[in-house]
Amino acid sequence: MAEVEFSNVQKVFGDRTVIPGFDLQVRDGELLVLLGPSGCGKSTLLRLLAGLEPATGGAIRIGGRAVDALGPGARNVAMVFQNYALYPHKTVRGNLEFPLHMRALRRSERERRVLEAARVLGLEELLDKRPAELSGGQRQRVAMGRAIVREPDVFLMDEPLSNLDARLRVQIRAEIAALQRRLGVTTLYVTHDQVEAMTLGDRVAVLRDGVMQQLGTPADLYRNPENLFVAGFLGSPPMNLFEPGIEVRAGGRALRLGGRWNTPARGIPERARYAGLRPEDLDLDSGSSDRDVRLQGLVRAVEVLGHERIVYVDTGDRVVDALPGGIGPTEGAVAARLSGTATPEPGQTVTLATKSDSLYWFDEQGRAIRAGG
Repeated sequence: MAEVEFSNVQKVFGDRTVIPGFDLQVRDGELLVLLGPSGCGKSTLLRLLAGLEPATGGAIRIGGRAVDALGPGARNVAMVFQNYALYPHKTVRGNLEFPLHMRALRRSERERRVLEAARVLGLEELLDKRPAELSGGQRQRVAMGRAIVREPDVFLMDEPLSNLDARLRVQIRAEIAALQRRLGVTTLYVTHDQVEAMTLGDRVAVLRDGVMQQLGTPADLYRNPENLFVAGFLGSPPMNLFEPGIEVRAGGRALRLGGRWNTPARGIPERARYAGLRPEDLDLDSGSSDRDVRLQGLVRAVEVLGHERIVYVDTGDRVVDALPGGIGPTEGAVAARLSGTATPEPGQTVTLATKSDSLYWFDEQGRAIRAGG
């Protein structure tokens, strides 16, 4: 069993606290993604787990065993880095075999593990080539193979796809997911790319400034964000976040969006300060009676993606950006993902419509307000 546990783990560099106190339990055989913007502490947590950095406080356990006092070699973890970290003078075979040499394994055992890893990763024809002769995707496979041959308790992957082009990232991402399911090895995967996180992770832990914002399945994080940060970080484009005007008007509490007052059939929570709408929940107004929230604006830009179009509409609302330095209004446009045949043109005035049950609500502190809250 190779559960991983962080218990109140802290890390301080000089006078800067990077991890103020982190708790997480990773299940045996799980692929858990640490997701967050640059500088949020996700790679630091991986290095603490690997033993490359000492923790300032707290405890780390692998398979129930405390590893804080153990060096990297005694923790039985294998790490795949962003820059591959291959030995340029060694062949693929030599790179795969190197960690086994360090363990002084018998030659027959080394050959067995190398050939098995090469077979799993499709490297058999490349064993006698050097890294300079390989493509980026092949180098990444070699880096993964070097981790596999160690037969570790835990795989650690630190943004392993960052140096690949878009098409290769999709391909290698699928290979990593299939490989992890096949091997069943507990895996922690670090990325700032929410698409990678959503497609790879059994669960995803969203971090900000060393603090976990939410932990859950990709589907749960997407549909039930705990706060404005998670809501605005997940999704491409991310959730539209507003600081609308809210008043008591005839018929109930109303909110002002896109230059008009709307009285949602589902009502507005008493503590509501911010509202959110996913781009796919917005469409061009067709006059349908079940669309009880409408907002009007000028089309700023259109992205044609083949099967869909992303339309950016300047509605004049106080759009909220919760990511860089906290909650605050910006002059951003509202994004709508359209799947029909109509394609508005930049400069055209359009009305977007949605159902009130598609609205997300957040309080003064940016915390989500659940139904009935």
